[in-house]
Amino acid sequence: MYRQPQWSQGANRDTRLTDPVVTIQQLAWFRALRNTRIDYALVFTTAQGGLETYLPPNRPSRNDLATRGWTSVYEVDTGVHDASDVLRLPSDNDAFRFDVVLECSWQVTSPAAFVASGERDVIALIRRSVDDAVRPVLRQYPMTDSAGAEQAAQRALEQAGPIGASAGLQIRYGLQIRQDEESQQHAQEIRQLEFARRKLVPEHALRMEAAELETIHALTVDRQRHQVELQRQEQDHHRQLAGARQELERHELEAKKIEYYSYWLAQGGPAAMAFHLARHPEDARLVMDNLRQDQLQLMQNQLSMAMQALGGGPGGLEEHQLDEPRRLAASVIREVLSAKLTSGGSPATPPPPLAPPPPAEPPAVPAPPAAPPTLLDAPPVPAAAPPAPAEPPTPAEPPTAPGPDPRAGTPPFDQRIPTPPPSR
Repeated sequence: MYRQPQWSQGANRDTRLTDPVVTIQQLAWFRALRNTRIDYALVFTTAQGGLETYLPPNRPSRNDLATRGWTSVYEVDTGVHDASDVLRLPSDNDAFRFDVVLECSWQVTSPAAFVASGERDVIALIRRSVDDAVRPVLRQYPMTDSAGAEQAAQRALEQAGPIGASAGLQIRYGLQIRQDEESQQHAQEIRQLEFARRKLVPEHALRMEAAELETIHALTVDRQRHQVELQRQEQDHHRQLAGARQELERHELEAKKIEYYSYWLAQGGPAAMAFHLARHPEDARLVMDNLRQDQLQLMQNQLSMAMQALGGGPGGLEEHQLDEPRRLAASVIREVLSAKLTSGGSPATPPPPLAPPPPAEPPAVPAPPAAPPTLLDAPPVPAAAPPAPAEPPTPAEPPTAPGPDPRAGTPPFDQRIPTPPPSR
């Protein structure tokens, strides 16, 4: 029979170990050794403090157990184990600490050395070794320079030598130094803000460009609207000026018409009738009838005055004053009876003039065809009527449409036919 182990972890192959010593068993003479796993190393101790190691798959014989005088046996796991840990070591400012991340694998290469070292926690051994080598180095770096601190820490570990070698361990490790969670969160926030700023820069530029385009468009629309309004005002102003100019020209034309008509209407008698006939050729019969009545009334008045002058009595002339008036009255009566009141309607042939006739005017050269004259083309009207000559002046004809003269073939009602004085 064999005794139960004094200490046992009850570990299996999948158990994560921190102490490679799995069991400790006290030995006695004439008692069999407890069955052990073939992959464990056995470390036997003697009463004198010696250590003898049997690496797997070697095991002691019964003779060795009976004759060697061993007092205890240690079962040591010699497999490769992975471990990780995080150390928080201070930076140059005690308020900020680096996170030192360790990723390592360890294995017992000398079971007797590990048992002799008395270590019970391999992870704690690694933590102490890293802390002793790295802490003085990290105190020289600020929190923001985690990369430089990591390189310096790795150099310090290389200079310190293999970790756990004195305890019979082979340790492979990876070291990573990073900022603490608060610093990482702060850096992430800064990075997010920077990303947002970089994202907003083109968006802001795009918005600024859009706002600038809108401003330019609004200014262009306002400028065009202002130009259109200015052109409309200029057109209204030009239209008003043209209207005022036309009104002034119309007033001037009316004034010239008034002056023109006033002059010819002031002539009275045949001149006025001739003016009306020149304007309205279709009223020839009416004009002739009115002119005949006017001439008849004029001749009656002249005859009455002549008879009153020749008859004597109140209002008459003296005898010595009647010679010349009688001669003139006789001439008037003869003229009236011979020329104006002919029964055939045609004037009598006048006697040859006493004075030689005026020289004949040269024939007028026909003018080239032109546009129909208007009232403005009439000759200027004198300010006052010209002095009354023996015969009334020929009135200036108003503009008429081109065509045959409407007065052609009509008797000259406005001419006086001279008659010779009566013979005594």
